[in-house]
Amino acid sequence: MSLILKGISHQFDDVAAVYDAHLEVAAGEIMCLFGPSGCGKTTLLRIAAGLENIQAGAIELGGKEIARPGREAPPEDRAIGFVFQDFVLFPHMTVEQNIAFGIAGMKGAKAIIAAQLDAMQLSEKAARYPHELSGGEQQRVALARALVRNPEALLLDEPFAAIDATLRRRLREDLHRVLKEQNVAVVLVTHDPEEALALGDRIALMRHGHIVETAAPEELFSAPQSFDGAKIFPGSQTVSGAIKNGQIETALGTFAAPGLGDGPGIAIMREGALSIESGGNAEGFVVTDCRFTGPGWTAYLRVSASRDLIRVRMAAPLQIGARVSLSIDPGQIFIFVNQ
Repeated sequence: MSLILKGISHQFDDVAAVYDAHLEVAAGEIMCLFGPSGCGKTTLLRIAAGLENIQAGAIELGGKEIARPGREAPPEDRAIGFVFQDFVLFPHMTVEQNIAFGIAGMKGAKAIIAAQLDAMQLSEKAARYPHELSGGEQQRVALARALVRNPEALLLDEPFAAIDATLRRRLREDLHRVLKEQNVAVVLVTHDPEEALALGDRIALMRHGHIVETAAPEELFSAPQSFDGAKIFPGSQTVSGAIKNGQIETALGTFAAPGLGDGPGIAIMREGALSIESGGNAEGFVVTDCRFTGPGWTAYLRVSASRDLIRVRMAAPLQIGARVSLSIDPGQIFIFVNQ
């Protein structure tokens, strides 16, 4: 069962929170909605769940339209689960009672609850209260409560926001396994690029209320169509320049910029695009700092006649104040118009 959002736009007073957003998520697919805080991600989720009235566009679930302006199903009648970033568990209820909330008295409820407790590895914690659980366990309770009603789609708003950073990597693996086992259409909101790349079958990149690109991680890596898509990979860095006659001139050099009109531009360099060139003429780049970042070192270089700092990874440290030259791999540089 797919979840489809068509042309969703939403305003709060005179502020446009979402603009003409399109999203289609298939059953069993994890779509990560990625973007900075305040770009409209949570608003889009709340509209899909029915927690905000739809102002423009339409929503389909499993081939049936469930919302358009003036005609929308209430949240309780949508087969959509929602997990809030702070989980919103009832503190006076046990794990089992929290999961049972919303299906109490339903035929077969006991077996359904037991199945979710088992799927989330919570059977031994069924009689405990939320304050007796770790952050990861609370997350699984919130997931189980959302999934116990057998939704066709599941919405997760920053699911790791309330969890210690040191636990996130392991918990991401657990969450990915659980979500894939449920075979529902999943939209997961995050502003963490590592999280989006680790969990998303596809990533929808959102900026200023608009979805600028949607693609699988491997497509974003090989052929990004937007600044946001190229920049999402850890270790990427930027340098500004001017585009003229199909080339961009930057403090690092001139690179091909086919198909782009003249004007301000920006070059995004993937980690590995730059390396220290041995035996070069050592002009223009001064080492301002060098730090051990494991397993190697990261040098920070200042470009002559520029305030820009660039990072270069290497196996051995460089002396601060040393002048170096760079080798640049143009295949790892992506050029966009600077907006």
